[in-house]
Amino acid sequence: MSDICQFGLAEYFTDPLKVDSIPTKPISTSSIILPRPSPGLTSLPDDVLLLVISLIGVEDILTLRMTSKRFSSVTKQRWVWSDVLKHHVIDKRLPVPAFIADLKSLSAKELEVRVIHASRFHRNWSSLQPRSRRNVDFYAREPINEEASSLTLLDVHPHPISQVHFPPGYNGELLITVEESRVACWEIPFEGSEAFLVAERYLNGSVIDGLVVNDDPDNEAMLIVMFSRIVGMPPLFEIKAEVWSLDKFRGSFTTLRSEILARNVQRRMSPVARLCGDLALLGDPVVLWNWKRKGPFFTMSSGNIHHSPTPDSVLAVQLVRNHLLVVRQSHIQLLPTPLFDQSGRAVQGASTFGAFLHVQDPAREAVVIVHEMTEEEREAWQFNPVTILMRVTANDSHTIRKYDLLPRPVASAELGAENEFCNEQDATTRHLRPTDSPCTLPARPTQTIEVPPSCSNLVVGRNGKGFWMATQNMTCEHKTFPVRSFVGFEATSHLIPAQDSQPSQWQNELVLHKNGLYKSRVGSGEVHERKYRILTSCLEDTVGRIAIGGRDGKVHIMDFA
Repeated sequence: MSDICQFGLAEYFTDPLKVDSIPTKPISTSSIILPRPSPGLTSLPDDVLLLVISLIGVEDILTLRMTSKRFSSVTKQRWVWSDVLKHHVIDKRLPVPAFIADLKSLSAKELEVRVIHASRFHRNWSSLQPRSRRNVDFYAREPINEEASSLTLLDVHPHPISQVHFPPGYNGELLITVEESRVACWEIPFEGSEAFLVAERYLNGSVIDGLVVNDDPDNEAMLIVMFSRIVGMPPLFEIKAEVWSLDKFRGSFTTLRSEILARNVQRRMSPVARLCGDLALLGDPVVLWNWKRKGPFFTMSSGNIHHSPTPDSVLAVQLVRNHLLVVRQSHIQLLPTPLFDQSGRAVQGASTFGAFLHVQDPAREAVVIVHEMTEEEREAWQFNPVTILMRVTANDSHTIRKYDLLPRPVASAELGAENEFCNEQDATTRHLRPTDSPCTLPARPTQTIEVPPSCSNLVVGRNGKGFWMATQNMTCEHKTFPVRSFVGFEATSHLIPAQDSQPSQWQNELVLHKNGLYKSRVGSGEVHERKYRILTSCLEDTVGRIAIGGRDGKVHIMDFA
């Protein structure tokens, strides 16, 4: 380098004739300045390294673990996965496959398993091509003959599955199946390919009209079942409701309370709608029944309240804080729930509507999604954000219509600003006082989605993920055939902070997945008669598990995590 500088670098690089005459004297290695290696992750102290790890994704942490022994040791610490759980699961409002109160008692490995499960399920569900990772198939009862399991139209099957339910609190490992007069509980572990019968019960001489599992996983009652039997002619029915608990040790269901709802009636009642802890919501009109107390039934609504010939049956019922949300075919009601004394009698009536909304076209199906809130948010708002999806057929148009119930802040009830409320543009709630309705109802749908005429079976989980079924054409190996497709969606809600003069407010969103979650081939007879092999389905969207019940008595389980 010194010789080159002596001869002048500028002259050699400006005169091409002198390039070949550059002296070739060997360069001393002592004169070369080698670059120092830049500090990497390995040079960081553990406390700084833990902070860096908390900022990267779940899959990146697992990849980093395989690079060295030090990273393998650091990424197995409980502090890492506790922090990742908060940043990548809880803060993103993803469901945790465990009770929040139990997280403090879980080990580092148990936290890691739950974080990975929640992250992979959400990523798979939201991907362009969601796929089930594992499938489990079993028969609720063995077919009478081998030919019965391969029929296309399954009228001859004696034991079709009419309902399937995942009881909350068991992370999708328990499943309730309902046949004509049999209720069974199955255990389907995440490791393994078999289902095990836990308990069963027969209601001989009766037909099960409806069954729902308890929304409260801590309550001793697991489910409530409504069934009827013929007691006279012309057929006169006796209708009964029973509350059951699960006795896994004895392999049976135990009756906690039994009540005759009607006797010698000529038609069956509308099935049970909901079980929320100690309160059961029954029939149409909707009545409250506190099954733990020896009190009478309390009627919440009186059926078709606007006395029109429009169909107005109950489609969905949900308790939201201290209000009862009733979704009918032609309107939505929000009713304040009464208070009950020790004897089970209502001490406060529900004579006024909390809110009322008349929908333009009668719906055929509806589901209600109540979005969870943090403790701070619950104290600041009177209500939870609610998304209602209604399947409507009108004028040869088939749509899914979305209605948003957005909460009002607690401060608005204290202000009592009558003038501000009178300027409200929503004509459906203008006649109400601010304290009557804890939320606002839109005058029209906030979103409308076109669906095919074959759309049916709306299913939604507790955390906003769901699907509906529709018949589509699928091409495979130059052949086109009809399939029953599960169209997935996800309903979310987030709080928009206050900006300038705009107060903070909630916004509900519905994201539809174009590609089906699951496709099942169907025969031409099933399409023509609208009598499909799949009868019922349910979703546990905490762990990402779907259960499907068929006419042949077969249950199909799919895991998406």
